[in-house]
Amino acid sequence: MNNIFYYETIIGKIGIVENGIAITQMNFARKMPEGININETVLIKKANMQLQEYFSGKRKTFDLPLAPSGTEFQQKVWSSLLEIPYGKTNSYKDIAKNVGNINAARAVGMANSKNPIFILIPCHRVIGANGKLVGYAGGLSVKEKLLEIEKQNENN
Repeated sequence: MNNIFYYETIIGKIGIVENGIAITQMNFARKMPEGININETVLIKKANMQLQEYFSGKRKTFDLPLAPSGTEFQQKVWSSLLEIPYGKTNSYKDIAKNVGNINAARAVGMANSKNPIFILIPCHRVIGANGKLVGYAGGLSVKEKLLEIEKQNENN
């Protein structure tokens, strides 16, 4: 059975979902997913602790089991996102190149928008080819805040 628990963070209320083995999803608490127990498990507590460390600039990588659900292409994109270093950004075109199809920037954008585990799978590190911030499930102000946290703490 899947479990969810909500936490107040510097970017708003976040729900963390786990399946007993891995983190499967996070959401911005806009809509309660169906068929999920509200239960603060050990894994969810650990994920929250690591997120709080990330928000305070003390954590640059996460040490959590992740199990996002998606297509084979989405999985490739999300794996590529995990390779973007803390404090750095890639364009959609860069990610398309990394997954083996330079012409798939638009498809990469769609896969990025379907990332069910934002922050832990750092879709906020993907920007437009012109260097502009584009699209983020939590809004561009949240994306900007996450990138700002990383920029400020990149060399710590």
